[in-house]
Amino acid sequence: MTAAIATSAASFAEPIDRVENDQANSAPVSAVVETDTDQTEVATAIATAQSNSAGGTLASQGEVSSTQTTSGTTSAVTDIQAGSVWGLSTGFATAQGNALTVGAQDGLTMDAEQTAEAGASVSALSALRLDSYGGNTAQSAIAAANAIEVAGTGNMPMDTRQRSDADVDAESSVEAAEVETALATAQSAGNSLTITGYEANIIAMAEQENTGNVRSTVDADIAAANWGVTAMSEASGNTASIQNDWGYGHLQGSQTNSGDVRATTTLAVGTFGDGPVVGSAHAVGNNSLVSNIGADAYSGVVQNNSGAVTGEVTMQLGHGMAAYGTSSAIGNAQSAYLCANCPVGLNAPISQTNSGAITANTQMRSTSWVGGMTGSATAVGNVATFSTVGGN
Repeated sequence: MTAAIATSAASFAEPIDRVENDQANSAPVSAVVETDTDQTEVATAIATAQSNSAGGTLASQGEVSSTQTTSGTTSAVTDIQAGSVWGLSTGFATAQGNALTVGAQDGLTMDAEQTAEAGASVSALSALRLDSYGGNTAQSAIAAANAIEVAGTGNMPMDTRQRSDADVDAESSVEAAEVETALATAQSAGNSLTITGYEANIIAMAEQENTGNVRSTVDADIAAANWGVTAMSEASGNTASIQNDWGYGHLQGSQTNSGDVRATTTLAVGTFGDGPVVGSAHAVGNNSLVSNIGADAYSGVVQNNSGAVTGEVTMQLGHGMAAYGTSSAIGNAQSAYLCANCPVGLNAPISQTNSGAITANTQMRSTSWVGGMTGSATAVGNVATFSTVGGN
């Protein structure tokens, strides 16, 4: 009788999904897509390279423990060469040393550790060359040594540790005689943590340390851009963010960066009569963000940057409509945003230390008439931004 009762009680227990992941890779990983044609209507190239990858969605309450280590080279390349692409030409190159992605539908307890060892490298290159004509073009390169992405609901206590000694490079380039529009972006990070929630109670303890060099480069050389060019580079040693709706959001821990972080955007555009040329470069040693709607929030990350941080935009222009160049470089950045329809509170103990050289540089030159030229450069050692907004 006792055994029957015990069996019956056990059958009503809440289901729990348990995942234990242990991955280590020391071998090179490479993904390359090359296309070469005279003329075509559409050209698309997608390359994804990951040294270690784990991910999935949990329908029940979940418990995830994960350890990932990479010590090799990881590279992704897309290379499109054509005489003319009359419609759309797109290249997407993504490279990650360690990648963990989890979706949780009923709460998540997670313990995750990622390590990119010294000597490892992660690089993404997206390149486009058009000898004659291109319609609308878009090139994207994304590279990260360690990346964790979590999305879910319910109670979400998380403990994450990320360390990167690897060099990280993301590069996007466009070379064309004539295009209608051109978009080129490059994003790189040593360590990246992104958590999004809806009606979730998130308590994240995050430790991030980066010693490798992190670079993002965008280079566009276009003789004629009929409807404008946009080029953006972003680089960060460590970045962590929580975005949550209608639940408690808590981010606590430390970010330490000693690697050089550089974002560089270079634009050479001959004519741009009907659209603007926009170039931006943003580099940050350590970055953390907490954005919460409808509940209390906590943002308390200890940040220490000793690496050189540089954001640089260079624009060489001919004749055209308007041009905008923006560069920024920040040692440590911490932001907390709270919006609610009911009384809630923000607790934000902020600690930031910077000893690295911070440089922002914007250079804009024109050899002919340009309707308007606007340039800005912002360099800050430490910046803390906080805002609470009451709803209507």
